[in-house]
Amino acid sequence: MDVDEAPDTRQRLSLKAGTTSSLNSRASKRSKKSLASRISGFFHKGQKPVVPDFNGQWICVSTWGLDEFLKEMGISYVKRLAASKAPWPSWEFQQDEDKFYFCNHTVMGPIKEEFVANGAPYNTVDGHKQTLECMAFWEKNTLVIERCGPQGRFREERCIDDQGILIFKLTGLEEGQNTSWGRTFKRKSP
Repeated sequence: MDVDEAPDTRQRLSLKAGTTSSLNSRASKRSKKSLASRISGFFHKGQKPVVPDFNGQWICVSTWGLDEFLKEMGISYVKRLAASKAPWPSWEFQQDEDKFYFCNHTVMGPIKEEFVANGAPYNTVDGHKQTLECMAFWEKNTLVIERCGPQGRFREERCIDDQGILIFKLTGLEEGQNTSWGRTFKRKSP
């Protein structure tokens, strides 16, 4: 476990199956922290890590791995073809530290979501009008959202690289899912 992780991240519950054993495993790992980690934690106590600024409008510039991911999910060829031909989305973020308003402008219309990246569970509605159980939190400088809904369990990761590119990656959390897909976005100039 990295010493730069926020304490609430280390203590968050997981949407993954086997939460109890997962929590027991984390507690065991915490008790075996090195002396250096404990000393570092003492000096960093109360300091919140710097998080990236997602504010603004973002335009999708590339997509990778979508067809392979949908194929693994059992999606038909016709639906995969439609997904590959759909216009790429644009995103809008309004962020105040850990509080987010997020709008995904898609071919199906805008999908809006409000959340706090503190590990607390929340519900949102997806583009198919299905309710999803979610949890948002930080892992270092990466915004992570775990989602659970009718299509299964997924992990979304968003970070901003050194060139200012927003990198999105979605990974299935169900047993047997090994692929991910993602997109990259550039911030729209004001």
